[in-house]
Amino acid sequence: MKASDLKTIWQVPKYLPYIQPTLTEEIIEEAEKKLGHKLPGKYIDILKIQNGGYIRFTIAEMAHSEIYGIGPYFPSITNCDWSEYEDSVSFKLEGLIPFDGDGHWNICFDYRSNKLNPQVTYIDTESDTETIIANNFDHYLDLLELDTEGQYIIETDLSLQDTIRAISQVAKIEFEDPDYFAEGYPIYRSKFKEAWVWISPNKVPAGFIRPNEERYEELKSEMETMSLRYPEVGENCLFISVSHETVKEELFNVLTSNLFRVRSFEGLII
Repeated sequence: MKASDLKTIWQVPKYLPYIQPTLTEEIIEEAEKKLGHKLPGKYIDILKIQNGGYIRFTIAEMAHSEIYGIGPYFPSITNCDWSEYEDSVSFKLEGLIPFDGDGHWNICFDYRSNKLNPQVTYIDTESDTETIIANNFDHYLDLLELDTEGQYIIETDLSLQDTIRAISQVAKIEFEDPDYFAEGYPIYRSKFKEAWVWISPNKVPAGFIRPNEERYEELKSEMETMSLRYPEVGENCLFISVSHETVKEELFNVLTSNLFRVRSFEGLII
């Protein structure tokens, strides 16, 4: 990940229940006192942009999608408790501070061999394994890559709804009602031949929380502003993905022959 990407490391829309209150020097000092370690400078810089949440970047072949913030809400980096795993692993857990994971696996700041500049280590408590990912947090950031796999862009001047209607006509398919529940923005799904097709916008609400969640009334106003999932491409771009490679080529041929501009997301941002 480039240094310039730090400002856009966080996923849009941000999942509001996972965002901690605005970071302050007092919060940092209290966290470091509780953890017994000084936190990496770049980690603090990232949390000053947004105090925790899902990120747009990942590490290849690894289940990594979050960086915990510091605060009272789940998940927080200060809520580290290894007591139930101490007897199930052969390696030392003291000095490991997780910033992503579910307890069965975690990505951790690893202070065991360097108390000033921790390594980043992946652990799996079920398989009793540990793997050093990076020599320090700066090195870890260098390993992060924007996840573009399977994503293609429809470049259009039409609205999302008009594009859906036009694709329905030329491809002779019918889209289901859009799903807002999964990600907080409309995802249209249809079947073309034996493959699933998904289409979604780039311009979306800046944050989301589901109506059935505990803090909905408190946080719902933060869904009123709009932002771009990927500022690397235009706000009118739409994302399309197809579940089968061979069917994808057939569908894209139909779209391009009807004057739709379809390009790989990866190709656009390189």
